[in-house]
Amino acid sequence: MTAVFISHSSKDQKPAEELRDWLQSNGYSVFLDSDPEEGIKGGSSWEQVLYERLRHCQAVIPMLSEHWLMSKWCFAETVQARANGKIVIPVKIADISGSGILDDTQQIDLTHDREEGLDRLRLALTDVFPWDPRRPPYPGLMAFQEKDAAIFFGRARETTELIELLEGLRRRGPAAERLIFL
Repeated sequence: MTAVFISHSSKDQKPAEELRDWLQSNGYSVFLDSDPEEGIKGGSSWEQVLYERLRHCQAVIPMLSEHWLMSKWCFAETVQARANGKIVIPVKIADISGSGILDDTQQIDLTHDREEGLDRLRLALTDVFPWDPRRPPYPGLMAFQEKDAAIFFGRARETTELIELLEGLRRRGPAAERLIFL
């Protein structure tokens, strides 16, 4: 399951890939739509994939630039993230005057001192994921604990699908089938 969703304009592809690489090197699972392994696969309904990844991520990082500000999809991703109670950590990758919906949120500036900005981002993510990346991601046969939430996300997608299936059965009433195989 994805921990961090990067919201960016396709015109800012290179900075988005650099941020993805930095996040992955710091132990985070990242969704970047164009990533060949973790992104949107050919033939997929890209809109549905975006909504699903937004629903299951832990944090969203909007990459603020003029291109991001002009993108209706970037705006929609941010609104969706906020509506779902996700942590939103805006990162400025270009000098812009305002970000509209994110003007009320502290932004991290990568335009002037990138290293300092990345340090601030690491600290912000530490608040979201209180997990030491040096700790082994699999505790062996021990049960996962709350402190393992940054590396173990359970079966959120499958749980959501089961709830939707059960809700559909409830709506159909007594005529619906009553046996479910998973």
